Amino acid sequence: MVKDIVLGALRMLGMTAEADALEADGQTAAETAEYLRLYNLVAGEIADEYRRSGFAPAAALTDGEAEFYGISPRVLSYGVAAECCITRGLDEASMWDGRYKAALSLAPRPRATVRARRMYR
Repeated sequence: MVKDIVLGALRMLGMTAEADALEADGQTAAETAEYLRLYNLVAGEIADEYRRSGFAPAAALTDGEAEFYGISPRVLSYGVAAECCITRGLDEASMWDGRYKAALSLAPRPRATVRARRMYR
């Protein structure tokens, strides 16, 4: 679930007050929109990465569920944490971005296939 991914990212960053407020639905609409924007940035980046190899994970949300075909919620939380640090100008941005990219590089990639060609006369 997208909310769980964002909660994981906030807790990784030590932002427990923000995580508790989000979990209790005590966030303002602007704060909730900001967290969703951070998630969508990560989801878009992953979709672009997979499109290069001919495969795009479903970036749409279905009943609040995130479906990324083998990419764990923890990797997505790393990405949200990195984006949060980058947008807020925190010193830990490069560390979280490094963790996110390292974890993403270990995620399974779809196999590339080439269709057989036929000669026509």
